[in-house]
Amino acid sequence: MKKQFNKLAGWLICITFAVFLLYIKDNMGYIGKGLAAFAGILTPFIYAFGIAYIMNFPYRFFRTKVFGKIKAKWFQKVNKPLSLIITYVIILGLLGVLIAVLIPQLSENLKNLVKNVPNYVKSFTNSTSDLLNWLKERFGFDVSVIDNFNKYIVNFISKLADGNIAGKVFSAVTDTIGVFYNWIMALVLSIYMLAYKDFLCNQLKRIGAAFLPTKWLPTIYEIINVSDQKCGKFLVGKILDSAIVGILCFISMMIVNLPYAPLISVIIGVCNIIPFFGPFIGGIPSAFLLLLVSPLDCLIFVIIIFIIQQIDGNIINPKIVGSKVGLIGFWSLFSVMVAGAMFGIPGMILGTPIFATIYTLIGRKTKKRIIMKGENAEKVINMSVISSRSLTNVKAPIIKLHSDPQNEAVDNAEEIFEQVKQEHKSDSDDSGESD
Repeated sequence: MKKQFNKLAGWLICITFAVFLLYIKDNMGYIGKGLAAFAGILTPFIYAFGIAYIMNFPYRFFRTKVFGKIKAKWFQKVNKPLSLIITYVIILGLLGVLIAVLIPQLSENLKNLVKNVPNYVKSFTNSTSDLLNWLKERFGFDVSVIDNFNKYIVNFISKLADGNIAGKVFSAVTDTIGVFYNWIMALVLSIYMLAYKDFLCNQLKRIGAAFLPTKWLPTIYEIINVSDQKCGKFLVGKILDSAIVGILCFISMMIVNLPYAPLISVIIGVCNIIPFFGPFIGGIPSAFLLLLVSPLDCLIFVIIIFIIQQIDGNIINPKIVGSKVGLIGFWSLFSVMVAGAMFGIPGMILGTPIFATIYTLIGRKTKKRIIMKGENAEKVINMSVISSRSLTNVKAPIIKLHSDPQNEAVDNAEEIFEQVKQEHKSDSDDSGESD
């Protein structure tokens, strides 16, 4: 009777779960709206966590490196609030000065750009038409494809200059005022998060210890530690590196008197945060903008950006970001492309440090498993790729070795590996002679 009751209960659970899944499927629209509304409520807290996480690095510097050396007891009580105040005053002060300097110039640049777009389009059309005619008369080239591309570019620029498009852009900018409340609240919340950082972390640890299996906690702590090392330091270093690149671009453009220096420098600095593709994402549109103004200005700008990127790649970036990510170029490019395809620009920025975290954790686990398997695993790793004949000859002894972990089998393993090496060497010699 009890078995039948348990069986019936199992079937009821399965049916209930199936009905629940069907309900979710039929109401995905309402569920999606509910989740979006809930995410909107959490938006200030998400922003606050990001701000507090970035601010934690200068805050920790002031608290431990600067004021931590003062051992007076009375000062220890004010160390934490003083470090917090100084951190926010310095960072927000720098941002305020930067905004006060850049916003008027950016506004002026955008106003001039919108005003001069028709002239730029006309000048670009005349220049390219003259060039196409010269190529056709001089060399007899078929320039129809280039001419069609030229018309496409002109139409695209004309649409950008259209009043309706400009109105839509202005409307979108106006709508962003709605997020101002979220950022103000996030800034306030970040101060509380940073001030009560130790208390909040201790609460999370207590909850984890109370409701999670104890054997999971060391692994969770390791994941958090590696994530902090890879993501945090990479992001802070990359932001600082991008700010320096933007400043160098602005100074260089001002020295050679290139137009739209503030606007282009902001684009270059912001896009430089994206690994690999950032310089191209920021540099190509900026170069095209200057090409509309003057081909010579475009050429000078390309030379400036090339020099700055060489300085950044060989001097600035290694000093600031260094080897904190720990990925070779292939995996960095892989992570940027995959994360960018899945999550867009945020994925391109965060893809490399997140993949570096996963890469490091898998690497540590792999190393532990190899050590557990002992010397034979190391020998297999160091072994060259063996031929099919050698593999067939030693297949049976290796299977026997796997099933018999006694010392005698280990001794046999030494002979097996030596046999494989010798046969592989003889195969290589034979193939070399035949060549």
